[in-house]
Amino acid sequence: MKIKFWGVRGSIATPSRKTVEFGGNTSCVSAELEGHVVIFDSGTGIRLLGKDLLARNAKPGIDLFLSHLHWDHIQGFPFFAPNYVEGFHIKVHGRGQAEASLRQILAGQMEGPNFPVSLTDLNATITYRDLTPDKTEEIRSLDEKPLGAISHTLGRHPNGVTVYKLTEKSTGASVVYATDTEHAEKGPDKNIVALAQNADLMIYDGMYTPEEYDSHFKGWGHSTWEKGFEIAQAAGVKKLCVFHHDPDHDDDFLTALEKKVVDTCAVREPSIKVVFAREQMEFTV
Repeated sequence: MKIKFWGVRGSIATPSRKTVEFGGNTSCVSAELEGHVVIFDSGTGIRLLGKDLLARNAKPGIDLFLSHLHWDHIQGFPFFAPNYVEGFHIKVHGRGQAEASLRQILAGQMEGPNFPVSLTDLNATITYRDLTPDKTEEIRSLDEKPLGAISHTLGRHPNGVTVYKLTEKSTGASVVYATDTEHAEKGPDKNIVALAQNADLMIYDGMYTPEEYDSHFKGWGHSTWEKGFEIAQAAGVKKLCVFHHDPDHDDDFLTALEKKVVDTCAVREPSIKVVFAREQMEFTV
């Protein structure tokens, strides 16, 4: 299973000379299972993923899983080129709200005067599925071959958030996508620990440093690298990728912080590899 990062920033896109190394696009990560594409979130990074898929001159099956519906995680959806191309089959999964379905919420951001093209004008075959709590979702190719499964649990974030675990059928490899979730007051989040058991890779919200979180950002729905590492330890995760970087954390800040974090974690538990997410970074798990 190949993992690639297309957007790693939180809250708002931050294009500038000071964010070139880590990237300025908002959340989007892809995983490929035998050519089938699974996408986590459709922040601004999904535009680049869409261009890449068209450049390959192929039309793979696509499953898009949205962690939640805050704007930085869906604002790239109208700019995802495969949406406009006949022959693409795209399944969109997530949780709507009590007053609106997933489809209605995505349609809302494309209504005039906010956007010139409506959801009904898209040419791809797109289906929308509101997740059933605690139900595992199968990943199947276009010819219905079983490729993997998505299990999920709830995280801690204003308006709600879903944490996902993707497991590849052929290899058993697994990746956890846990962004925009705030850690529990005491100890690591038990729901995420249970979901992340023995994962090969965990992508985790490290938007704030522990010092920033303690002084200013409790209750904002985000976490720290330190709490992500505690979850990784408790769950037996092999690699931790710190994700959803604060828009005010530029390349210099993140480079220095990453070195400090990697050195600290290597002393605490050397079996867990730690890295900070960068756009275009790739892993094979």
